[in-house]
Amino acid sequence: MSRHSTISLHTFLKRKLFLSGFVVVVCLGIWSGVFVYFDWFSYLSAFIFISTGLILYWVVVYYITNIIQDKVSEPLNQIHTTLEEISGGASRNRIILSKESTTIEELSSVANSINRLADKVTSDILDMKRLERVRSEFLGNVSHELRTPIFAIQGYLETLLDGALDDETVRHQFVERAFVNAERLSTLLSDLIDISRIESGEMKLSLRYYDLNEVISELTNSLSGMAETNDVTLHVVPFSEPLDALIDKERFSQVLTNLLENAIKYNKPNGSVTITTRVENTTINVKIEDTGIGIPQEHIDRIFERFYRVDKDRSRSVGGSGLGLAIVKHIIEAHKASISVNSIHGIGTTFTISLRR
Repeated sequence: MSRHSTISLHTFLKRKLFLSGFVVVVCLGIWSGVFVYFDWFSYLSAFIFISTGLILYWVVVYYITNIIQDKVSEPLNQIHTTLEEISGGASRNRIILSKESTTIEELSSVANSINRLADKVTSDILDMKRLERVRSEFLGNVSHELRTPIFAIQGYLETLLDGALDDETVRHQFVERAFVNAERLSTLLSDLIDISRIESGEMKLSLRYYDLNEVISELTNSLSGMAETNDVTLHVVPFSEPLDALIDKERFSQVLTNLLENAIKYNKPNGSVTITTRVENTTINVKIEDTGIGIPQEHIDRIFERFYRVDKDRSRSVGGSGLGLAIVKHIIEAHKASISVNSIHGIGTTFTISLRR
């Protein structure tokens, strides 16, 4: 197998230019010989003619090779070095050409293309690290959320099997607690399936026009028992006339149910939840306002994250999965709509859904 040695561009061109110098000398010699033969030149004149031409040629070669060295060879070396560094893991390095080198269109184009590629690589690496972190956090949270009700159910059943079945009062109490935790587990699994379908793009909306007044009325009627149990009053302020909105009724009802249940569960005794529907220009605003415990300002920006809890102990005690608001945000965005939140800690919270009419 043959091996080919490599040389720099500067050396390669210099060799070619110097080689062509010998051709120039030969040509000048032949030309001078013709002149001498016809007595147009003396031998001295021919020598001076050849020497002068050769000197001028070497000067031009020297000048050209220096230009190549400064404007082409060195920038190419810099590009090569930077590429080696990037491939070695220094993805934040970039090619910075001198002002003179940027005047060469091809070099500038190559450098810019490599820098854009490096930016893309850096962005992809950061995204991969972020996704890996999110995945790890998600798995950790899921494991914890699943473990809690499973261990609780296991504990109650073990106690019953160890003899508590004979005590009617304890038996009823423990079976009831096991059932509550089973419901909590079912809710968590259902939410996990929903958010998985949403984020994978499997969940498709079936958009139809529905009267929001009727949708909200149906939901508040179904949640009236929960509100009464928690000593909370539900108020509905509907729009003055039928208000058609393009929504997926099932999914939009899921959004309202989640927000209303939170407003009820995290409310105060003798508190209230008010649902107001208003139209502003081409936007339909649905506001859910409660007189509950509120959300501290430092938590506002994160409440739509998966498994994020403002008060972890209280959230688990009322059976929250930590996925509800993340699902709400995804469904609202799938409707090409928006949701905002305004809250004062200790006074109450208002969620506003803005739909295009």
